[in-house]
This record gives sequence, structure tokens and C-alpha cells, in this order.
Amino acid sequence: MSKLRITYILSLALLGVLAGLAVIRPFVTGTDYSAVGRESVLQEEDEWIIQFDMINQQDKDMNYNLVWTNGGETYTERVLVTKGRVYSHIHHIYQDTVKTGKVNLTIYEEGETTPFEQLTYYLK
Repeated sequence: MSKLRITYILSLALLGVLAGLAVIRPFVTGTDYSAVGRESVLQEEDEWIIQFDMINQQDKDMNYNLVWTNGGETYTERVLVTKGRVYSHIHHIYQDTVKTGKVNLTIYEEGETTPFEQLTYYLK
């Protein structure tokens, strides 16, 4: 066998091993980030109740700013979610305050200007 052919076979074997390792154990390990989960919207006689969970998967306690926007009106809440915990948030929106049928929720980590979650609820 020629040296070129042996080099080619060894290169293919090495490539196969590296591809297998990338699938089994990825090279990049990052930290987990916060997330919003288990959303629900309940409609009552004169209001909507929006409930969701915020999951803090980071390795430290985090403050979040929740900005609710409804037809030009803005309401801001600040919440603390301890590391590794889930915070259940409940927000009431009364029918007479919904002007456009659309309510926006933007969630920021404290000190950040880019939101990590933006949600729009269409309420009618």
C-alpha cells in the first residue's frame, strides 16, 4: 500500500472518531439560561388572567423586569427568581383596559437592554 492511501484511510478514521465524539459529547458546554414556560390565559367575566412560570436555570439569583404594554399604557413589575427555582407569575387584565385587543409582555434581565422574551396576547 502506498503512503498516500494509508494517510487517506487514517484521515477518514480520525474524522469518524471526531464526528462520533461531537455527537456523543459536544465540545461546547454553555450555561443554561432563563426561560418562560407553562403559559395559560384564562377568561373570566370581566377580566383575563395570564399565568406563566419563569425558570431561572442560571447559577445565581436573577432580577427580571416585566413590562406590560396595552394600547399605550405601560405597567412594569420587578421580580426576583432565585437560582434553580421556578417563579409563577399571575397578571390580571381587565376588559375595560384593553383598547386594541393586543397586550404585549417584554421580559428583561436586570441591567440588560435586550429582552430575553417577548410575548403578545390577543384578547377579545
